[in-house]
Amino acid sequence: MLKFRSLLPGISAASLILIILSSALLAIWKFALQSGNLSIYFDSYILHIIWITFYQAVLSTLLSLITAILMAKALSLVDFKGKNLLLKMMPITFILPTLVVVTGLLSVYGRQGLLSNICQILHIPFSFSIYGLQGILLAHVFLNFPYACCLFYQTLQSVPIEQKHLAAQLNFTNVTFFKIIEWPLLRRQILPMAALIFMLCFSSFAIVLALGGGPKYTTLEVAIYQAIRDFELLQAALLACLQLVCCIAFIGLMQKINRIDKKLTVNFTQTDYRLPLPKGLKIVSSVLILIGGLFILLPMLTILFQGIYFFQFSLLTFSLQQALLFSIIIAFGSSIIAMILGLLLLWTNSRLLINRQPRLSNGLLLIASLILAIPSMVLASGLFLLLFDYSNNAIFICLLMMVCNGLMALPFIIKNLAVPMYDITARYWRLTQSLNINGLTHFYLIDFRGLRRIILMSFAFAGILSLGDFGVIALFGGQSVTTLPYYLYQQISHYHYKESIVTAAILLILSFSLLVVMDYDRTSKN
Repeated sequence: MLKFRSLLPGISAASLILIILSSALLAIWKFALQSGNLSIYFDSYILHIIWITFYQAVLSTLLSLITAILMAKALSLVDFKGKNLLLKMMPITFILPTLVVVTGLLSVYGRQGLLSNICQILHIPFSFSIYGLQGILLAHVFLNFPYACCLFYQTLQSVPIEQKHLAAQLNFTNVTFFKIIEWPLLRRQILPMAALIFMLCFSSFAIVLALGGGPKYTTLEVAIYQAIRDFELLQAALLACLQLVCCIAFIGLMQKINRIDKKLTVNFTQTDYRLPLPKGLKIVSSVLILIGGLFILLPMLTILFQGIYFFQFSLLTFSLQQALLFSIIIAFGSSIIAMILGLLLLWTNSRLLINRQPRLSNGLLLIASLILAIPSMVLASGLFLLLFDYSNNAIFICLLMMVCNGLMALPFIIKNLAVPMYDITARYWRLTQSLNINGLTHFYLIDFRGLRRIILMSFAFAGILSLGDFGVIALFGGQSVTTLPYYLYQQISHYHYKESIVTAAILLILSFSLLVVMDYDRTSKN
Protein backbone atom coordinates (compact mmCIF):
# COMPACT_ATOMS: atom_id res chain seq x y z
CA MET A 1 0.00 0.00 0.00
CA LEU A 2 1.44 3.34 -1.08
CA LYS A 3 1.68 5.80 1.79
CA PHE A 4 0.72 9.44 1.39
CA ARG A 5 4.13 10.62 2.54
CA SER A 6 5.63 8.90 -0.50
CA LEU A 7 3.27 10.87 -2.74
CA LEU A 8 3.83 14.20 -0.98
CA PRO A 9 7.20 15.16 -2.60
CA GLY A 10 5.95 14.61 -6.17
CA ILE A 11 2.54 16.15 -5.51
CA SER A 12 4.20 19.22 -3.97
CA ALA A 13 6.57 19.67 -6.93
CA ALA A 14 3.81 19.06 -9.51
CA SER A 15 1.47 21.47 -7.73
CA LEU A 16 4.16 24.15 -7.65
CA ILE A 17 4.84 23.70 -11.39
CA LEU A 18 1.12 23.91 -12.22
CA ILE A 19 0.71 27.02 -10.05
CA ILE A 20 3.64 28.77 -11.75
CA LEU A 21 2.52 27.86 -15.28
CA SER A 22 -1.16 28.67 -14.75
CA SER A 23 -0.33 31.93 -12.93
CA ALA A 24 1.88 33.06 -15.81
CA LEU A 25 -0.70 32.22 -18.48
CA LEU A 26 -3.59 33.79 -16.56
CA ALA A 27 -1.54 36.91 -15.84
CA ILE A 28 -0.69 37.56 -19.48
CA TRP A 29 -4.34 37.03 -20.53
CA LYS A 30 -5.56 39.30 -17.73
CA PHE A 31 -3.19 42.12 -18.65
CA ALA A 32 -3.97 41.59 -22.35
CA LEU A 33 -7.71 42.02 -21.79
CA GLN A 34 -7.14 45.03 -19.53
CA SER A 35 -4.75 46.75 -21.92
CA GLY A 36 -7.60 48.60 -23.68
CA ASN A 37 -6.43 47.65 -27.19
CA LEU A 38 -8.50 44.55 -27.93
CA SER A 39 -7.67 44.34 -31.62
CA ILE A 40 -6.13 41.11 -32.84
CA TYR A 41 -4.18 41.14 -36.08
CA PHE A 42 -4.89 37.76 -37.67
CA ASP A 43 -4.03 38.86 -41.16
CA SER A 44 -1.92 37.63 -44.05
CA TYR A 45 1.27 38.47 -42.15
CA ILE A 46 0.30 36.12 -39.29
CA LEU A 47 -0.46 33.41 -41.83
CA HIS A 48 2.96 34.10 -43.39
CA ILE A 49 4.60 33.73 -39.95
CA ILE A 50 2.85 30.40 -39.39
CA TRP A 51 3.88 29.20 -42.85
CA ILE A 52 7.53 30.24 -42.39
CA THR A 53 7.63 28.57 -38.96
CA PHE A 54 6.43 25.27 -40.42
CA TYR A 55 8.48 25.62 -43.62
CA GLN A 56 11.85 26.24 -41.96
CA ALA A 57 11.18 23.52 -39.37
CA VAL A 58 10.33 20.93 -42.05
CA LEU A 59 13.37 21.83 -44.17
CA SER A 60 15.66 21.84 -41.10
CA THR A 61 14.34 18.44 -40.03
CA LEU A 62 14.77 16.86 -43.47
CA LEU A 63 18.29 18.24 -43.94
CA SER A 64 19.32 17.18 -40.42
CA LEU A 65 18.02 13.63 -40.87
CA ILE A 66 19.50 13.14 -44.35
CA THR A 67 22.95 14.39 -43.34
CA ALA A 68 22.80 12.39 -40.09
CA ILE A 69 22.02 9.13 -41.90
CA LEU A 70 24.76 9.69 -44.49
CA MET A 71 27.34 10.58 -41.83
CA ALA A 72 26.36 7.67 -39.57
CA LYS A 73 26.62 5.18 -42.43
CA ALA A 74 30.01 6.59 -43.47
CA LEU A 75 31.30 6.33 -39.88
CA SER A 76 30.12 2.72 -39.68
CA LEU A 77 32.11 1.83 -42.82
CA VAL A 78 35.44 3.54 -42.13
CA ASP A 79 37.83 3.34 -39.17
CA PHE A 80 40.35 6.12 -38.56
CA LYS A 81 42.36 7.71 -35.77
CA GLY A 82 40.34 10.24 -33.83
CA LYS A 83 37.02 8.54 -34.57
CA ASN A 84 36.13 8.12 -30.89
CA LEU A 85 37.04 11.76 -30.20
CA LEU A 86 34.82 12.93 -33.07
CA LEU A 87 31.93 10.82 -31.75
CA LYS A 88 32.37 12.36 -28.30
CA MET A 89 32.44 15.89 -29.71
CA MET A 90 29.40 15.56 -31.94
CA PRO A 91 26.59 15.56 -29.32
CA ILE A 92 28.08 18.71 -27.73
CA THR A 93 26.58 20.88 -30.47
CA PHE A 94 23.10 19.86 -29.28
CA ILE A 95 23.53 21.69 -25.96
CA LEU A 96 25.86 24.52 -26.99
CA PRO A 97 24.55 28.05 -26.32
CA THR A 98 22.73 29.07 -29.50
CA LEU A 99 24.45 32.44 -29.73
CA VAL A 100 27.83 30.69 -29.55
CA VAL A 101 26.67 28.60 -32.50
CA VAL A 102 25.62 31.78 -34.33
CA THR A 103 28.99 33.42 -33.64
CA GLY A 104 30.85 30.29 -34.73
CA LEU A 105 28.93 30.09 -37.99
CA LEU A 106 29.53 33.81 -38.61
CA SER A 107 33.24 33.28 -38.01
CA VAL A 108 33.30 30.62 -40.76
CA TYR A 109 30.56 31.60 -43.24
CA GLY A 110 30.13 35.33 -42.57
CA ARG A 111 31.43 38.27 -44.61
CA GLN A 112 34.54 38.44 -42.43
CA GLY A 113 34.66 34.71 -41.87
CA LEU A 114 37.20 32.02 -42.63
CA LEU A 115 35.75 30.99 -46.01
CA SER A 116 35.50 34.60 -47.14
CA ASN A 117 39.16 35.21 -46.29
CA ILE A 118 40.26 32.02 -48.07
CA CYS A 119 38.26 32.99 -51.17
CA GLN A 120 39.77 36.48 -51.05
CA ILE A 121 43.29 35.05 -50.95
CA LEU A 122 42.48 32.75 -53.90
CA HIS A 123 40.71 35.60 -55.76
CA ILE A 124 37.43 33.67 -55.81
CA PRO A 125 34.18 35.63 -55.44
CA PHE A 126 32.32 34.86 -52.20
CA SER A 127 28.63 35.70 -52.47
CA PHE A 128 27.09 33.46 -49.79
CA SER A 129 25.01 35.36 -47.21
CA ILE A 130 24.45 33.69 -43.87
CA TYR A 131 21.43 35.87 -43.13
CA GLY A 132 17.99 34.68 -44.18
CA LEU A 133 16.54 31.20 -44.62
CA GLN A 134 19.91 29.67 -45.58
CA GLY A 135 21.47 30.89 -42.32
CA ILE A 136 18.56 29.53 -40.24
CA LEU A 137 18.81 26.13 -41.95
CA LEU A 138 22.60 26.06 -41.58
CA ALA A 139 22.41 26.74 -37.84
CA HIS A 140 19.60 24.23 -37.23
CA VAL A 141 21.45 21.50 -39.10
CA PHE A 142 24.63 22.30 -37.15
CA LEU A 143 22.77 21.98 -33.85
CA ASN A 144 20.72 18.87 -34.58
CA PHE A 145 22.40 16.63 -37.14
CA PRO A 146 25.41 15.55 -34.97
CA TYR A 147 23.11 14.39 -32.15
CA ALA A 148 20.93 12.42 -34.60
CA CYS A 149 24.06 11.04 -36.28
CA CYS A 150 25.34 9.61 -32.98
CA LEU A 151 22.01 7.89 -32.33
CA PHE A 152 21.89 6.44 -35.84
CA TYR A 153 25.52 5.31 -35.59
CA GLN A 154 24.79 3.45 -32.36
CA THR A 155 21.84 1.79 -34.10
CA LEU A 156 24.01 0.67 -37.00
CA GLN A 157 26.60 -0.69 -34.57
CA SER A 158 23.90 -2.76 -32.83
CA VAL A 159 23.53 -5.10 -35.83
CA PRO A 160 24.50 -8.60 -34.56
CA ILE A 161 27.72 -9.97 -35.97
CA GLU A 162 25.91 -13.19 -36.94
CA GLN A 163 23.79 -11.23 -39.42
CA LYS A 164 26.93 -9.66 -40.89
CA HIS A 165 28.53 -13.09 -41.34
CA LEU A 166 25.37 -14.42 -42.98
CA ALA A 167 25.22 -11.39 -45.29
CA ALA A 168 28.84 -11.99 -46.32
CA GLN A 169 28.10 -15.67 -47.06
CA LEU A 170 25.14 -14.63 -49.23
CA ASN A 171 27.35 -12.11 -51.10
CA PHE A 172 25.28 -9.12 -50.04
CA THR A 173 26.50 -5.80 -51.38
CA ASN A 174 26.70 -2.88 -48.97
CA VAL A 175 23.57 -1.41 -50.59
CA THR A 176 21.61 -4.65 -50.15
CA PHE A 177 22.85 -5.04 -46.57
CA PHE A 178 21.69 -1.50 -45.75
CA LYS A 179 18.30 -2.05 -47.38
CA ILE A 180 17.51 -5.42 -45.76
CA ILE A 181 19.32 -5.30 -42.40
CA GLU A 182 20.18 -1.73 -41.36
CA TRP A 183 17.27 0.28 -42.74
CA PRO A 184 14.57 -1.51 -40.66
CA LEU A 185 16.57 -0.63 -37.52
CA LEU A 186 17.10 2.98 -38.58
CA ARG A 187 13.46 3.39 -39.58
CA ARG A 188 12.36 2.84 -35.95
CA GLN A 189 14.52 5.80 -34.87
CA ILE A 190 13.72 8.25 -37.67
CA LEU A 191 10.17 9.30 -36.77
CA PRO A 192 10.82 9.99 -33.05
CA MET A 193 14.03 11.87 -33.93
CA ALA A 194 12.21 13.81 -36.66
CA ALA A 195 9.48 14.84 -34.22
CA LEU A 196 12.07 16.00 -31.67
CA ILE A 197 14.11 18.01 -34.20
CA PHE A 198 10.94 19.47 -35.73
CA MET A 199 9.70 20.68 -32.33
CA LEU A 200 13.07 22.22 -31.47
CA CYS A 201 13.28 24.03 -34.82
CA PHE A 202 9.63 25.04 -34.62
CA SER A 203 10.23 26.85 -31.30
CA SER A 204 13.69 28.19 -32.22
CA PHE A 205 14.22 31.79 -31.13
CA ALA A 206 17.80 33.07 -30.85
CA ILE A 207 18.90 31.62 -34.20
CA VAL A 208 15.95 33.11 -36.10
CA LEU A 209 16.35 36.45 -34.31
CA ALA A 210 20.08 36.68 -35.08
CA LEU A 211 20.18 35.12 -38.56
CA GLY A 212 16.64 35.69 -39.89
CA GLY A 213 17.65 38.88 -41.60
CA GLY A 214 14.32 40.69 -41.20
CA PRO A 215 10.54 40.24 -41.00
CA LYS A 216 10.46 37.99 -44.08
CA TYR A 217 11.65 35.01 -42.00
CA THR A 218 10.01 35.84 -38.67
CA THR A 219 8.72 32.76 -36.83
CA LEU A 220 6.06 32.40 -34.13
CA GLU A 221 8.58 32.57 -31.28
CA VAL A 222 10.15 35.77 -32.62
CA ALA A 223 6.71 37.25 -33.30
CA ILE A 224 5.71 36.58 -29.67
CA TYR A 225 8.89 38.32 -28.52
CA GLN A 226 8.20 41.34 -30.74
CA ALA A 227 4.57 41.56 -29.60
CA ILE A 228 5.59 41.49 -25.94
CA ARG A 229 8.31 44.10 -26.48
CA ASP A 230 5.70 46.34 -28.19
CA PHE A 231 3.30 45.60 -25.29
CA GLU A 232 0.71 44.13 -27.68
CA LEU A 233 -0.17 41.51 -25.08
CA LEU A 234 -3.38 40.26 -26.68
CA GLN A 235 -1.51 39.58 -29.91
CA ALA A 236 1.23 37.83 -27.94
CA ALA A 237 -1.37 35.73 -26.12
CA LEU A 238 -2.98 34.70 -29.44
CA LEU A 239 0.37 33.71 -30.95
CA ALA A 240 1.30 31.87 -27.76
CA CYS A 241 -1.95 29.88 -27.96
CA LEU A 242 -1.16 28.95 -31.56
CA GLN A 243 2.30 27.75 -30.59
CA LEU A 244 0.90 25.97 -27.52
CA VAL A 245 -1.54 23.97 -29.65
CA CYS A 246 1.15 23.05 -32.16
CA CYS A 247 3.66 21.96 -29.49
CA ILE A 248 1.07 19.90 -27.57
CA ALA A 249 0.17 18.19 -30.85
CA PHE A 250 3.86 17.35 -31.43
CA ILE A 251 4.24 16.02 -27.87
CA GLY A 252 1.17 13.83 -28.39
CA LEU A 253 2.60 12.60 -31.69
CA MET A 254 5.91 11.71 -30.05
CA GLN A 255 4.17 9.79 -27.26
CA LYS A 256 2.07 7.92 -29.81
CA ILE A 257 5.14 7.01 -31.84
CA ASN A 258 6.99 5.84 -28.75
CA ARG A 259 3.98 3.77 -27.72
CA ILE A 260 3.81 1.84 -30.97
CA ASP A 261 7.58 1.46 -31.26
CA LYS A 262 8.68 -2.14 -30.84
CA LYS A 263 12.07 -3.00 -29.49
CA LEU A 264 14.12 -5.80 -30.96
CA THR A 265 15.97 -8.24 -28.75
CA VAL A 266 19.40 -9.14 -30.11
CA ASN A 267 22.58 -10.63 -28.75
CA PHE A 268 25.60 -8.36 -28.87
CA THR A 269 29.24 -9.39 -29.15
CA GLN A 270 32.32 -7.29 -28.72
CA THR A 271 33.94 -8.53 -31.95
CA ASP A 272 33.48 -6.18 -34.88
CA TYR A 273 33.09 -7.27 -38.48
CA ARG A 274 32.55 -5.35 -41.70
CA LEU A 275 31.53 -6.42 -45.16
CA PRO A 276 34.20 -6.01 -47.87
CA LEU A 277 34.25 -2.32 -48.76
CA PRO A 278 34.77 -1.26 -52.41
CA LYS A 279 37.45 1.37 -52.91
CA GLY A 280 35.03 3.88 -54.45
CA LEU A 281 32.60 3.59 -51.52
CA LYS A 282 35.49 3.97 -49.06
CA ILE A 283 36.60 7.21 -50.78
CA VAL A 284 33.04 8.59 -50.77
CA SER A 285 32.62 7.67 -47.08
CA SER A 286 35.95 9.30 -46.18
CA VAL A 287 34.98 12.49 -48.02
CA LEU A 288 31.62 12.59 -46.20
CA ILE A 289 33.34 12.14 -42.84
CA LEU A 290 35.87 14.87 -43.67
CA ILE A 291 33.15 17.34 -44.72
CA GLY A 292 30.95 16.47 -41.73
CA GLY A 293 33.84 16.69 -39.29
CA LEU A 294 34.95 20.07 -40.62
CA PHE A 295 31.34 21.32 -40.54
CA ILE A 296 31.07 20.38 -36.85
CA LEU A 297 34.54 21.32 -35.60
CA LEU A 298 35.45 24.42 -37.65
CA PRO A 299 33.03 26.87 -35.96
CA MET A 300 34.09 25.82 -32.45
CA LEU A 301 37.81 25.78 -33.26
CA THR A 302 37.57 29.13 -35.06
CA ILE A 303 35.91 30.72 -32.02
CA LEU A 304 38.62 29.38 -29.70
CA PHE A 305 41.58 30.36 -31.91
CA GLN A 306 40.21 33.76 -32.90
CA GLY A 307 39.10 34.40 -29.32
CA ILE A 308 42.67 33.84 -28.14
CA TYR A 309 44.07 35.89 -31.04
CA PHE A 310 41.75 38.88 -30.52
CA PHE A 311 41.91 38.75 -26.74
CA GLN A 312 43.06 41.88 -24.96
CA PHE A 313 42.73 42.76 -21.30
CA SER A 314 41.01 45.98 -22.36
CA LEU A 315 38.09 43.84 -23.59
CA LEU A 316 37.49 42.58 -20.05
CA THR A 317 35.25 45.54 -19.33
CA PHE A 318 33.10 45.94 -16.25
CA SER A 319 30.03 45.10 -18.36
CA LEU A 320 31.58 41.81 -19.47
CA GLN A 321 32.62 40.91 -15.92
CA GLN A 322 29.15 41.77 -14.65
CA ALA A 323 27.52 39.66 -17.39
CA LEU A 324 29.83 36.76 -16.56
CA LEU A 325 28.96 36.95 -12.85
CA PHE A 326 25.22 37.11 -13.52
CA SER A 327 25.43 34.18 -15.94
CA ILE A 328 27.22 31.95 -13.42
CA ILE A 329 24.85 32.87 -10.58
CA ILE A 330 21.72 32.32 -12.70
CA ALA A 331 23.04 29.03 -14.13
CA PHE A 332 23.86 27.71 -10.65
CA GLY A 333 20.47 28.73 -9.25
CA SER A 334 18.61 27.29 -12.24
CA SER A 335 20.39 23.96 -11.85
CA ILE A 336 19.47 23.79 -8.17
CA ILE A 337 15.79 24.52 -8.90
CA ALA A 338 15.68 21.97 -11.74
CA MET A 339 17.36 19.27 -9.63
CA ILE A 340 15.13 19.80 -6.58
CA LEU A 341 11.92 19.68 -8.63
CA GLY A 342 13.18 16.74 -10.69
CA LEU A 343 14.25 14.66 -7.69
CA LEU A 344 10.97 15.34 -5.86
CA LEU A 345 8.95 14.24 -8.89
CA LEU A 346 11.07 11.16 -9.54
CA TRP A 347 11.02 10.17 -5.86
CA THR A 348 7.24 9.79 -6.05
CA ASN A 349 7.31 8.45 -9.61
CA SER A 350 9.56 5.51 -8.71
CA ARG A 351 7.24 4.54 -5.83
CA LEU A 352 4.18 4.81 -8.05
CA LEU A 353 5.78 2.43 -10.55
CA ILE A 354 6.81 -0.01 -7.82
CA ASN A 355 3.19 -0.06 -6.59
CA ARG A 356 1.95 -0.52 -10.19
CA GLN A 357 0.33 2.86 -10.71
CA PRO A 358 1.46 3.66 -14.29
CA ARG A 359 -1.35 6.14 -15.02
CA LEU A 360 -0.50 8.32 -12.04
CA SER A 361 3.18 8.04 -12.99
CA ASN A 362 2.52 9.16 -16.57
CA GLY A 363 0.39 12.06 -15.34
CA LEU A 364 3.13 13.18 -12.97
CA LEU A 365 5.79 13.13 -15.68
CA LEU A 366 3.45 14.83 -18.15
CA ILE A 367 3.21 17.81 -15.77
CA ALA A 368 7.01 18.04 -15.81
CA SER A 369 6.96 18.09 -19.63
CA LEU A 370 4.29 20.78 -19.98
CA ILE A 371 6.96 23.47 -20.08
CA LEU A 372 8.01 22.17 -23.52
CA ALA A 373 4.65 23.31 -24.87
CA ILE A 374 4.80 26.81 -23.41
CA PRO A 375 7.14 29.40 -24.96
CA SER A 376 9.72 30.47 -22.39
CA MET A 377 9.07 34.14 -23.13
CA VAL A 378 5.35 33.73 -22.42
CA LEU A 379 6.18 32.09 -19.10
CA ALA A 380 8.68 34.81 -18.18
CA SER A 381 6.37 37.61 -19.34
CA GLY A 382 3.45 36.28 -17.33
CA LEU A 383 5.51 36.06 -14.14
CA PHE A 384 7.03 39.47 -14.87
CA LEU A 385 3.57 41.09 -15.24
CA LEU A 386 2.30 39.26 -12.18
CA LEU A 387 5.15 40.65 -10.06
CA PHE A 388 5.59 43.93 -11.95
CA ASP A 389 6.09 45.99 -8.75
CA TYR A 390 9.48 44.28 -8.24
CA SER A 391 10.62 44.57 -11.85
CA ASN A 392 13.34 47.15 -11.15
CA ASN A 393 15.04 44.87 -8.67
CA ALA A 394 18.06 42.96 -10.03
CA ILE A 395 17.50 40.18 -7.49
CA PHE A 396 13.93 39.73 -8.73
CA ILE A 397 15.08 39.50 -12.36
CA CYS A 398 17.72 36.92 -11.41
CA LEU A 399 15.19 34.83 -9.47
CA LEU A 400 12.72 35.06 -12.35
CA MET A 401 15.35 33.81 -14.79
CA MET A 402 16.39 31.03 -12.40
CA VAL A 403 12.80 29.79 -12.14
CA CYS A 404 12.17 29.98 -15.91
CA ASN A 405 15.48 28.35 -16.87
CA GLY A 406 15.07 25.72 -14.14
CA LEU A 407 11.64 24.78 -15.47
CA MET A 408 12.97 24.71 -19.05
CA ALA A 409 15.72 22.27 -17.98
CA LEU A 410 13.34 20.07 -15.96
CA PRO A 411 12.21 17.77 -18.84
CA PHE A 412 15.85 16.97 -19.65
CA ILE A 413 16.54 16.20 -15.98
CA ILE A 414 13.53 13.88 -15.92
CA LYS A 415 14.70 12.13 -19.08
CA ASN A 416 18.20 11.55 -17.67
CA LEU A 417 17.18 10.36 -14.20
CA ALA A 418 13.75 8.68 -14.51
CA VAL A 419 14.85 5.16 -15.46
CA PRO A 420 18.02 4.99 -13.27
CA MET A 421 16.17 6.28 -10.20
CA TYR A 422 13.36 3.74 -10.63
CA ASP A 423 15.86 0.92 -11.19
CA ILE A 424 17.89 1.64 -8.06
CA THR A 425 14.77 2.17 -5.92
CA ALA A 426 13.21 -1.09 -7.14
CA ARG A 427 16.47 -2.99 -6.58
CA TYR A 428 16.72 -2.10 -2.89
CA TRP A 429 13.00 -1.56 -2.15
CA ARG A 430 12.33 -4.68 -0.05
CA LEU A 431 15.58 -4.28 1.86
CA THR A 432 15.03 -0.59 2.67
CA GLN A 433 11.44 -1.20 3.74
CA SER A 434 12.44 -4.08 6.02
CA LEU A 435 15.08 -1.83 7.63
CA ASN A 436 12.63 1.13 7.78
CA ILE A 437 14.92 3.35 5.72
CA ASN A 438 12.87 6.23 4.35
CA GLY A 439 12.95 9.96 3.68
CA LEU A 440 16.25 11.81 3.48
CA THR A 441 18.14 8.79 4.83
CA HIS A 442 16.92 6.70 1.90
CA PHE A 443 17.78 9.44 -0.56
CA TYR A 444 21.34 9.82 0.72
CA LEU A 445 22.18 6.12 1.21
CA ILE A 446 20.45 4.72 -1.89
CA ASP A 447 19.54 7.36 -4.46
CA PHE A 448 22.35 9.90 -4.11
CA ARG A 449 25.20 7.48 -3.53
CA GLY A 450 24.01 5.16 -6.29
CA LEU A 451 23.24 7.90 -8.80
CA ARG A 452 25.86 10.48 -7.88
CA ARG A 453 27.43 10.46 -11.35
CA ILE A 454 24.14 10.87 -13.21
CA ILE A 455 22.93 13.54 -10.76
CA LEU A 456 26.14 15.51 -11.24
CA MET A 457 25.89 15.11 -15.02
CA SER A 458 22.26 16.29 -14.99
CA PHE A 459 23.19 19.25 -12.78
CA ALA A 460 25.93 20.29 -15.20
CA PHE A 461 23.60 19.75 -18.17
CA ALA A 462 20.99 22.07 -16.62
CA GLY A 463 23.74 24.61 -15.96
CA ILE A 464 24.84 24.58 -19.62
CA LEU A 465 21.25 25.05 -20.81
CA SER A 466 20.77 27.99 -18.46
CA LEU A 467 24.18 29.46 -19.27
CA GLY A 468 23.33 29.73 -22.95
CA ASP A 469 19.67 30.74 -22.63
CA PHE A 470 18.73 33.85 -24.54
CA GLY A 471 14.93 33.64 -24.68
CA VAL A 472 14.17 34.98 -21.20
CA ILE A 473 16.98 37.53 -20.90
CA ALA A 474 15.99 38.94 -24.32
CA LEU A 475 12.90 40.44 -22.67
CA PHE A 476 14.52 41.92 -19.57
CA GLY A 477 18.18 42.36 -20.43
CA GLY A 478 19.97 45.67 -20.59
CA GLN A 479 18.32 47.21 -17.55
CA SER A 480 19.49 45.84 -14.24
CA VAL A 481 20.70 42.40 -15.35
CA THR A 482 22.88 41.41 -18.32
CA THR A 483 24.09 37.89 -19.03
CA LEU A 484 26.78 36.69 -21.42
CA PRO A 485 24.29 35.63 -24.15
CA TYR A 486 22.60 39.05 -24.04
CA TYR A 487 25.96 40.84 -24.03
CA LEU A 488 27.04 38.70 -26.99
CA TYR A 489 23.82 39.49 -28.87
CA GLN A 490 24.42 43.22 -28.40
CA GLN A 491 27.91 42.85 -29.88
CA ILE A 492 26.65 40.80 -32.84
CA SER A 493 23.79 43.21 -33.57
CA HIS A 494 26.22 46.17 -33.54
CA TYR A 495 28.69 44.27 -35.79
CA HIS A 496 31.47 44.29 -33.17
CA TYR A 497 33.07 41.19 -34.64
CA LYS A 498 36.28 40.94 -32.60
CA GLU A 499 34.55 41.67 -29.30
CA SER A 500 31.81 39.13 -30.03
CA ILE A 501 34.38 36.43 -30.82
CA VAL A 502 36.10 36.97 -27.45
CA THR A 503 32.78 36.87 -25.58
CA ALA A 504 31.69 33.73 -27.47
CA ALA A 505 35.03 32.08 -26.64
CA ILE A 506 34.50 32.79 -22.93
CA LEU A 507 30.98 31.33 -23.08
CA LEU A 508 32.24 28.31 -25.03
CA ILE A 509 35.04 27.68 -22.50
CA LEU A 510 32.54 27.86 -19.62
CA SER A 511 30.28 25.33 -21.33
CA PHE A 512 33.20 23.01 -22.09
CA SER A 513 34.36 23.29 -18.46
CA LEU A 514 31.03 21.90 -17.28
CA LEU A 515 31.27 19.12 -19.87
CA VAL A 516 34.78 18.26 -18.68
CA VAL A 517 33.45 17.94 -15.13
CA MET A 518 30.79 15.53 -16.38
CA ASP A 519 33.26 13.48 -18.43
CA TYR A 520 35.89 13.44 -15.65
CA ASP A 521 33.42 12.10 -13.14
CA ARG A 522 32.29 9.41 -15.58
CA THR A 523 35.82 8.27 -16.44
CA SER A 524 36.91 8.32 -12.80
CA LYS A 525 34.15 5.84 -12.02
CA ASN A 526 35.03 3.46 -14.84
